[in-house]
Amino acid sequence: MQTKADFQKENLFSLILRFSIPAALSLLITAIYNIVDRIFVGNFNGTSALAGLSVCFPLSFMMMAFALTCSAGGASLFSLYAGQGEQEKMNRSFGNALVLVIGSELFLTVILLLCQEPFLKVFGVTQTSYPYAVAYYRIVSLGCLFQGLTQVFCDFVRVSGHPVGGMLVTSVGAFTNIVLDAIFVAGLNLGVEGAGWATVIGQCLSAAFGVCLVFRGKVNVKIRKKIFSLDRDLWPKIVSCGFAFWVAQMAMGFIALIYNGQLGKYGGDAAISVYAVVSSIMTFVIMPASGISQGIQPIVGNNFGAGHYNRVMETLFKGTMLSVGVTCIIWLITLFFPKQILLAFGATDEMLSIGIPGLRINFCITPILGFVMLATTFFQSIGKPIPSILITVLRQIVFLIPLIYLFPLVGGTNGIFWAQPVSDFLALLISVALVVRQKRTLRHKTIS
Repeated sequence: MQTKADFQKENLFSLILRFSIPAALSLLITAIYNIVDRIFVGNFNGTSALAGLSVCFPLSFMMMAFALTCSAGGASLFSLYAGQGEQEKMNRSFGNALVLVIGSELFLTVILLLCQEPFLKVFGVTQTSYPYAVAYYRIVSLGCLFQGLTQVFCDFVRVSGHPVGGMLVTSVGAFTNIVLDAIFVAGLNLGVEGAGWATVIGQCLSAAFGVCLVFRGKVNVKIRKKIFSLDRDLWPKIVSCGFAFWVAQMAMGFIALIYNGQLGKYGGDAAISVYAVVSSIMTFVIMPASGISQGIQPIVGNNFGAGHYNRVMETLFKGTMLSVGVTCIIWLITLFFPKQILLAFGATDEMLSIGIPGLRINFCITPILGFVMLATTFFQSIGKPIPSILITVLRQIVFLIPLIYLFPLVGGTNGIFWAQPVSDFLALLISVALVVRQKRTLRHKTIS
C-alpha cells in the first residue's frame, strides 16, 4: 500500500506537516460551527442570547465524545493494522466504528430530547437566557448523528492517506453554516433558531460528502456487508482506544457547565458570555496542537505496528517542537489583543472588564498544552489507552474541577480563570514522566 510506504519511509517533518496542516484546518472548521453562531448571535441578538448559546455549549462536547470514541478508536486500530498489512482487520475497524457511532449518537439524541429540562438546569441556564437556550438546544440535539458520521468519515479518510480529503469533509458543512448564519440570523432575523438550523444543515451536508468519499475509494477498505457486523473481539478494542477522547470531551462539557455555574454566581450573564468567548478563542489557540496531534496519529500507529520504534519517538518529538512553536504565535496574539477579540463578539463594557484579564490569565501558559495533547494521542496511537485516560482524567477532572471551586474564594472571577493554567501545568509534569517511561520501554525493544 502506498500509504504504508509513505508513513514508514518519507521524511518525517514533511510527513507531519502534510498530515497536520489539513487536520488543524479540519478542526478549525469544525470549531466554526459554534464560533460563527456566537459571533452572529452576539452581534445581532445581545448578551442574553449569547449566554443562551454558551449554556448549550456542553452539547457539542457530548456529541463529539461519542463520535471520537468510535472514530478515533477505530482509526487508531486501522493505522496499526495497516502497518501490519492486515487488510481484513482494517475493513472491520471501519465497519464497526461506523455502526458504533450510529448507535451511540442516536441513543444520545433520544436522551437529550427526553431530558431537556434536567440537562438545561444542570448546564446552568439563567432565567434571562432560558428561552434562547431552549430554542437552540432542541434544534442542535437533532444533529448528533450527522456530527458523529462527519467525524468518522473525516478520521478514516485522513488515516487512509488523504488528509486534505478529511479536511474537506468538515469544510463543506462549515462553509454552509457561515452562509446560512448570515442569511438566517443577520438577514431573516431568526435569532438562535436560525443559528441552530444553520449548524444542523451544515452537519448533514458534511456527512453526505463523507459518504461520497467512501464510495469513491478514499478510505482503504473493501465495503462488504459482513464488516458492519459487530465483532465481539474488535469493538471493545475500538471503545477502549477511543475512551480517552470520550473522557476528555465529556469532561470539557461537564467543566463548561461548572464554569457557567461559577461565573454566573460571581459575575452573572456577562461573565458567562465572557466564557463563551474564552472557550471559542481557546479553540483557536489549541488548534495547531490538536491538528498536529491528529496528524501524527497515523504516522505513529503505522510505524509502531511495523516495529519502527525509533521513528515512533522521533515523530512525537518533532511534532512537539512544531506544536509549541506554532501555538506560541496565536498565544501572543491572545495576550496582546484581548480587547479586540472580545469586541469581535459584541462585548459590552461589563464583558470587557471581566474578559480582558480573564483571557490573559486563562491563556498564560497555553503553549505547554501542545505536549500534553500530543502525549495523549501518542499513547492512544500505540494501542495503550490507560496512560491517555490517566492524563486526561487528571488534567480535566482531578486537578481542574476542585481548582474552579477553590480559586474564586480568594481571587473572585479571576480566580476561576486561573484554574485552567494551573491544571495544565500539573498535567504537563505527569505527561513528561509517562512519555519518558515509554521511551525507555521502546528503547529496550529496539535493542532486543
